[in-house]
Amino acid sequence: MNTFFYRLLCISLLMIANLHIVPNALAAAPIQFEILAERSHKPGLFTQGLLVDGDHFYESSGLYNQSLLVSYPIAEPASQWAKISAPFTKKQVVPARFFAEGLALLGNKLYLLTWQEQTLLVYDKNTLNYQTSISYKGEGWGLASNGKQLIRSDGSDTLYFHNPDTFAVIKVLKVTHGGIPVTQLNELEFAQGFIWANIWYEDRIIKIDPQTGTVEGELNLGSLKQKLTLNNSEQVLNGIAWDEKQHAFWVTGKNWPKMFLVRVSD
Repeated sequence: MNTFFYRLLCISLLMIANLHIVPNALAAAPIQFEILAERSHKPGLFTQGLLVDGDHFYESSGLYNQSLLVSYPIAEPASQWAKISAPFTKKQVVPARFFAEGLALLGNKLYLLTWQEQTLLVYDKNTLNYQTSISYKGEGWGLASNGKQLIRSDGSDTLYFHNPDTFAVIKVLKVTHGGIPVTQLNELEFAQGFIWANIWYEDRIIKIDPQTGTVEGELNLGSLKQKLTLNNSEQVLNGIAWDEKQHAFWVTGKNWPKMFLVRVSD
C-alpha cells in the first residue's frame, strides 16, 4: 500500500471512529447545582432504579442471582453504626433468572424492567409483593413515569413511551443534541416537566424535552466522586430520584456508599 492511500485510510478510519464518540462528547448547556445534603447508601446495592415516594426510597438492584427490590426511609438514624446496620423497611428478592433494571412508580404499582429477559415485573408498592409480568421486545435499562405512561430506555438514543396496563409502545422519541443522536441513555426520572437521563459510564445527567427529544442542558456530577472512595470501574453514577418535598434530586451510583441531595438552578 503506497503512502498516500495509507494516510487516506488512516484519516478515514479516524473520521469513522469520531462519528461514534462525538455524539456523547458534545456538552450541552451546563445546569448549575448545589449539594443540600448527603446520606449513607448501602454499598451492596448495584443501583439500577431509584425513586422517592413520601418519606421512603424505592430502589432496584441488579445482577443475576442477586437482584433485589427494596424500600427504606429517607431519614437516617443518628449514629454511624445504626446507619450501616439499619435493615430495609421492605425487601423482595427478584427471581435469579432476571437481571433487575429500571424502576418506576405509577399509582400503587412498582414497575421493574429486566435487562435482556424482555419481561416487565409488576409489584405492589405497599407490600413489594409480586403481582404480574408483561412481555416486551428489546432491552430494559431505565424506567420512569410521567404520571400517565411509562418511559423506557434501552441504551440507545431512543425512549419508548408505554401503556402501563399492557406495556404496548404508544410513542417513540429520538434524543438529540445539536441534531446529533445521544446514546447510552440509562437511568431515567421525570420531573419538572422534563425527562432526566443518566448517560451510562459518564458522570452526566441530561435534561430532555419530552415532546421534541432535544437535550436542554446537563448536570455534570463528576465532583461527587471526589467525596467517595471508589475502587471499581463498575461503580458508575446511576440513580436519580426526584424529591418533591425538597424540590431536589437524590442521586447515587452502583455500589456507592453515599447518596447526595442536589438542587438544580431553574
